[in-house]
Amino acid sequence: MSLVLIAEDEEAMLEIFAQVVEDLGHRTLRAHNGEEALMLARTERPDLVVSDHMMPRRTGVELLRTLRADPRLGSVPFLLLSAAHPRGLEEADAFLSKPVDLDTFEAAVEQVLRSRPAPEPSGEAMTAGDRAGHSSGAVREEMLNWVAHEIKTPLSSARLNAQLLLRKQDERGAAEERKCSEAILRQLDRMNSLVTSILDAARLSEGKVALQRERGELGAFLQDVVQEWRELQPQVDFSLTGVAQPVKLSFDAERVRYILNNLLSNAVKYGGEQRRVEVTLSLTPGLAIVQVRDWGVGIPASELRNIFERFHRADGAGGHGHGLGLYIAAALARLHGGSLTAQSELGQGSTFSLRLPLSG
Repeated sequence: MSLVLIAEDEEAMLEIFAQVVEDLGHRTLRAHNGEEALMLARTERPDLVVSDHMMPRRTGVELLRTLRADPRLGSVPFLLLSAAHPRGLEEADAFLSKPVDLDTFEAAVEQVLRSRPAPEPSGEAMTAGDRAGHSSGAVREEMLNWVAHEIKTPLSSARLNAQLLLRKQDERGAAEERKCSEAILRQLDRMNSLVTSILDAARLSEGKVALQRERGELGAFLQDVVQEWRELQPQVDFSLTGVAQPVKLSFDAERVRYILNNLLSNAVKYGGEQRRVEVTLSLTPGLAIVQVRDWGVGIPASELRNIFERFHRADGAGGHGHGLGLYIAAALARLHGGSLTAQSELGQGSTFSLRLPLSG
């Protein structure tokens, strides 16, 4: 049995995190702010600290840095939770983005407790003078983080409670009740997707998104993405060509995956009766080109020029989507030094082309 200190200013979230950790067989200490968490840690040394970032009196990252500077507490593992991606999150032993999935949270707690690494202290806590010197851009970033926290925290609480309810319904064999809980989870996930897209769009327009580039083989990456979609949509015929020859370039895998998932999702949604999606990889001087083609309803010429604008939704969307997916995808392509374009004809389908530079 381990002692886990949980710091969370939202009472509902604090209670459910503590319940989950205690159900795993561990003792918990509960703190409602960063200062209280520090006091409890100094009173009884925990085996793990689980902390939200956006808390009063001391943020999660500030709490982490203070603990790292204490010789007695510096090696205590730290699991950071946040709806945003705060500066300094890489200093924690593990990071989970809110809303937190129940199984993922349990696995992270157990994994960090098992490994118990002793990371080297990195970075210094931001001083009051540093905070006073924030630019207006940094203030906007703080506002976005606040919005993410205030919206995603209740979403996370609702989602975790719905997942716990599903577990209990499985134990009772309550099939009809389970359908209702699954419907709630789907709608919560749609809400989370909307909030995430709004925040991503805002950060992109402010120039606040930094790519995490790594050199990789694009063909193998595409095979992984397409295979995920084959498993997700077995009724759709996904074909992939042009990946036999290795194509190596530097790209942010998470961001390129977002672009491709958006294109593949639209191809499935608007693909019509053929239920066929074709993905091809080709090379042109200096560029790798990934094309996603469907044989569906197509896009009217009057709309084609506007599809990459914020909040634009094509006719026939049926109330689905939020009009930000293609805007974000195109912005991420530009951030890579590439581009995203579309060709379409009514009744003949659409082809989206993602161009990525081979150098850089």
